[in-house]
Amino acid sequence: MEHLAESSILTVPNDLVYLPAIQAFISEVADKIGFGRRDTTMMLIAVEEAVVNVVRHAFEPDEKATFQVIVKPGGSGITVIIKDRGLPYSPSLLPEYSAPSDIDGTANAGLGSHLIKKSVDEIFYHNLGRDGKELHLVKYLPYRSVQDMSSASELERFPEPVKTEAIEKKPFSIRLIEPSEVYDVSKLFYRAYGYTYGIDTIYYPERLAECHAEGTIISVVTIGEDNRIVGHAALVRDQRTDQIAEAAMAVVEPSYRGHGCQNLMISRLVEEAKKEGLKGIFSKAVTNHMYAQKAGQKAGFKRCAMVAGLIPGNRAYKGMDAALSQRGSVIFGYRVVEDPGNIVLFIPSKHRTMIEKTYKSLEIERIFADDPGKGQESAEETGDVRVVVVPGYNRAGIEVKTYGRQVVSQVHNILKTLCYQKVDQITLYLNLHDPVVCSLIGKFEEIGFFYAGILPFSHVGDALLLQYLNNVPIDYSKINIACEMGREILEYVRSCDPNNH
Repeated sequence: MEHLAESSILTVPNDLVYLPAIQAFISEVADKIGFGRRDTTMMLIAVEEAVVNVVRHAFEPDEKATFQVIVKPGGSGITVIIKDRGLPYSPSLLPEYSAPSDIDGTANAGLGSHLIKKSVDEIFYHNLGRDGKELHLVKYLPYRSVQDMSSASELERFPEPVKTEAIEKKPFSIRLIEPSEVYDVSKLFYRAYGYTYGIDTIYYPERLAECHAEGTIISVVTIGEDNRIVGHAALVRDQRTDQIAEAAMAVVEPSYRGHGCQNLMISRLVEEAKKEGLKGIFSKAVTNHMYAQKAGQKAGFKRCAMVAGLIPGNRAYKGMDAALSQRGSVIFGYRVVEDPGNIVLFIPSKHRTMIEKTYKSLEIERIFADDPGKGQESAEETGDVRVVVVPGYNRAGIEVKTYGRQVVSQVHNILKTLCYQKVDQITLYLNLHDPVVCSLIGKFEEIGFFYAGILPFSHVGDALLLQYLNNVPIDYSKINIACEMGREILEYVRSCDPNNH
């Protein structure tokens, strides 16, 4: 397999006559980095639909203009970015798709967006304000999974340990993973949890190795008897430039549970986070049981947000007899690595008490400026808005880094589109460093968003998290929270949820 590091930028007239040339170039790049014919074809389908949308809808009729196609090959796959400075994004361009009822039926206008969603692994939409907008299409290489690389006997699930009053202590050590150990980690994870874990990179050893090489994943392992890997935990980032990372991919072989392995692995990850210059580490723990939450508490994570309906209801968990009875919710935790202090935040008066209490619980110092009230307005027309869609989880994130006078309309249009596409759960990340946020909260809540919590040093800076449920009922009595602050956040979220009144 030949990996390319160079990116290419094609500047193309807004005429569909150039579409075959675009596809031919992308096909050549995909072939060189190891894509097979089927996956290349799927990527080209998505690119075709995206380019057609731009040419037909982003410009006025008969307008002569250009747009860019940016091709970014990488070790894990390929990203194609369609960038234009045409008309603003409109949900009417991506209507809901429903299949024709018979073979002679005509597909409706939503087929293009449906094909894009089904053809790639990740979709990002980024509004750049005056610089236009970008659609990112990401396709990962078809790595062999640990199941493809192993015999059935090698992947036999761990037997549950016999419960005794005293745990037999065994010697172990903690260190960074070595490149040759990714297969053993994948196998360990599969034997402990099957295919239930949300970050599927852990099941693809080659992809895991490449993420280590790129620096987006930093893994530590527990070494037990006979020099075996019996535990794993990692810092996971979208990009190396992120200021925080998620503590994730944690697993300990049953015979080593209760030894303190996970706490020591997290402590080692904190050391690595300091070396990387990270400000903090966050975690997401499921709320259908309390095991992961209690482990997070022991590792020093304090609760900061509760996002309802983040996990599909059909995802089963080891130790549970059936899938979830509703979409699963998660409780966010945060652990400080290094906090500079003296950061000024603007807190909407409606949620000020809860937000200040949460920061105090996190032991983070912030300067809380007074709500400037009405009259605050951005100098820019549009905001810097980025959208991330996770098809496998049928959820999306909307990140607002900077505000503009039309930002509520921007978010509302994106929300409509996501609802048309039947995305179940949408999380909105709002920058708390700009006083304009105070005058916008009520407007976002009017269109259906409600409080979720905070996350320091997110992609938009310290973020206020709001959430939206697209016809997804949540029974809050089925959400289990292990700590007092987490329960207080849960009750506050419940009280803010307009669907719960």
